[in-house]
Amino acid sequence: MEENRKLQDGFGRTIDYLRISVTDRCNLRCTYCMPEEGVGFIPHEEILRYEEIIRLSEIFVGMGIRKIRVTGGEPLVRKNILFLTKELSALPLDELVITTNGVLLEQYAEGLKKSGIRRVNVSLDSMNEKTFRSVTRRDRLADVMRGIEAARQAGLGLKINVVAMRGINDAEVTDFVRFALEKKTGLRFIEVMPQYYDEEIVRKRFLGSEEILAKIAAEYEVVPKDDVSEGSVERLYSIGDGGFRFGVISAISDPFCKNCNRVRMMANGVVKTCLFGPEGPNLKRMLLRGAERGEIERVIQRVVMEKPKKHTLDTNAGNLIMNRVGG
Repeated sequence: MEENRKLQDGFGRTIDYLRISVTDRCNLRCTYCMPEEGVGFIPHEEILRYEEIIRLSEIFVGMGIRKIRVTGGEPLVRKNILFLTKELSALPLDELVITTNGVLLEQYAEGLKKSGIRRVNVSLDSMNEKTFRSVTRRDRLADVMRGIEAARQAGLGLKINVVAMRGINDAEVTDFVRFALEKKTGLRFIEVMPQYYDEEIVRKRFLGSEEILAKIAAEYEVVPKDDVSEGSVERLYSIGDGGFRFGVISAISDPFCKNCNRVRMMANGVVKTCLFGPEGPNLKRMLLRGAERGEIERVIQRVVMEKPKKHTLDTNAGNLIMNRVGG
């Protein structure tokens, strides 16, 4: 494998972060992600096999990818997921992480740590049972909270991701800060984004980063930090001069596109260079027809060069099927 290669787009951004969706299935039905009846899932035969994910990951890493995030749907619902994380951990990466809704985390925490995962992001939008049930359409909050504690006990790094929504969980913003301070976890608030089946959710539920910060500042001293890492899409803040930091992702009110360093591979092998952009080439189909590594690299380089300068959610919100893309 070649070392020190860089994968760059047409605007000079270094692309070194790959998000891999391993499934579009999920054991929750979050209101901002999919309708209650679910969606038409990708047929099983079209989902990337683990051997294909590993092969394509090797190619991406050889081209300069240094961080991989395993996502879904919900990645822990896929059978033998620890086999994949163990194989990916053998690649020369700076970081291998996973994002989960936490429902199955209690039973997987130890295994994830042993397989090479060092940090887990848990998507949790409410710590109130009634609100959690309303958002997720499932009664699984207790499972998630046990999963968070199991991850802490296993020695995994933890970050809580909260999609902030007006009239839903806006009253819990400071509760999450207190929880993260107490449990010594990371914390990140995310502005709600339009979905293919409900683009109006932003109009109804949008809570901007300024309001989020104002709520926190009403109880804590909020200090902006300017030492974010290259490629970071979040703005970082600390509580006073202490070591605790939290982030805010403001994809709508203050887009971060100029720092975007990521590319996504959907569960069926389709590449997307922007969350709101069109679908790109299908790498699984290339593998099935016997494409050589060099051909796949050229296709990846071409689609990365076409990565847009900024997202076009105003016109392409309908392209976002979150459980397929992987967030």
